[in-house]
Amino acid sequence: MSVTKLEIHFLHVGHGDCTIIDFPDRLTVVDINNCKKLAGPTRDELRKRYSHGATFSSSSLAAYVVDAQVDKDQSHLVDPIDYLKAKFPGRSIFRYIQTHPDMDHMGGLNRLGDEGYIVTNFWDTDHCISKDMELNKWAQVNHDEKDWDRYQTFHSGGFKDCTILKLREGAVAQFYKDDGISIWAPFENTKSTDPEADPNYFSYVLQIQHGKCSIVLGGDLPAEMWDKLLERRKGALPKAHLLKASHHGRRSGYSIDAVKAMNPDATICSVGELHNKHDASASYERFSTHGCYSTIDHGTIVAKCWSDGDVWLMNSSGQNILKTGPS
Repeated sequence: MSVTKLEIHFLHVGHGDCTIIDFPDRLTVVDINNCKKLAGPTRDELRKRYSHGATFSSSSLAAYVVDAQVDKDQSHLVDPIDYLKAKFPGRSIFRYIQTHPDMDHMGGLNRLGDEGYIVTNFWDTDHCISKDMELNKWAQVNHDEKDWDRYQTFHSGGFKDCTILKLREGAVAQFYKDDGISIWAPFENTKSTDPEADPNYFSYVLQIQHGKCSIVLGGDLPAEMWDKLLERRKGALPKAHLLKASHHGRRSGYSIDAVKAMNPDATICSVGELHNKHDASASYERFSTHGCYSTIDHGTIVAKCWSDGDVWLMNSSGQNILKTGPS
């Protein structure tokens, strides 16, 4: 039997998330974020990183060199819609998955529609969360109110040619079953009528099974919900050949017991912030056989997931940064 490949693109979008899965005939986009610049805390942390151990003849030269490197990092941010046009020309989006209703996971949703992209199926979550977009204007990352409005139109079923699916753990239907997608979360519905609920509570967690290769997309599920998920499954989770860390690799989404149960070969962190005290990448590194790979370090990461369990990772320059064998 021949070995087949599934490509997954983890885009470097700074403060946010966007993953593209190239299923045959069913292009899938998980979240979107069109971030034009790195968030302030990310820039500050990068400055510390580039200043550490470096020697310069003057403080002004140090600031110039360090800022130039940070600006270079910022220039590597990817526009998801431009990326779709370049890498998947002429293809519509069969399945768009909004893992949860947070603005850093839907930035660019309005432009996606304005650019004429057809979304056949829109995966959403069952909630009644509202956003104070006026207050958002004073936030560190200013999001576009039009993205929230476009999302609300999807959420309410306002696009007649688009099927809206609000799925939960264990849901099964032909197309996502054929694509090997299993839904692990959301698995509770106790906060669906709470407009002040934490959006991360509703987050999708998805497992994709491609032959022997298991990929887990952790969304932004909080650590305590991972613990509940593990308890529901009696302490057992399938092995993850490739894990996308929950909540951008922060400790708020890190459950040591869940990660150890999945025993990942490799972990991807879509990093938009680099607060060291909140960062769990070192912990993921410890419990991932072949390490943890961040978009802040490697830019957009393309994973080639082979049906024999092999996983290859390439950085934004197309260089191989990991090749594993089947486990």
